[in-house]
Amino acid sequence: MKIGLIRKIMVFAVPILILTVSIAVMAGGSILKKPWGKDDRVLDAVQQIEKNVRAKQWKEAKDNADSATEAWKKIVNRIQFSVERDYMFEINGALARIKGGIEAKDDKAIMEEIYFFYDLFDGLGG
Repeated sequence: MKIGLIRKIMVFAVPILILTVSIAVMAGGSILKKPWGKDDRVLDAVQQIEKNVRAKQWKEAKDNADSATEAWKKIVNRIQFSVERDYMFEINGALARIKGGIEAKDDKAIMEEIYFFYDLFDGLGG
């Protein structure tokens, strides 16, 4: 009798648990993109790049661009099943163009990409 009860619980509980976890992961992009520590603050790094570019602080902007890229790599691992791949590729491209603009010291191009990044990041998982 105990084995029958355990089997019944397993037949219903395991699929429900799997479905619940799957739905939570797929719907959790907006939560998963938020920072969990000090080394995955991509939005903060991009906002700092914006300030650096406005002040023509190219060395600091380059350092923050590197930080943003590393932070984005950590976030991608968390959100890869929760958001569309196109968004992830677009954000990768925007960060790469920001780094290229910093190398070229092209503040107008960088600002365009920063605001494009903001728009993409806001739409991520939401």
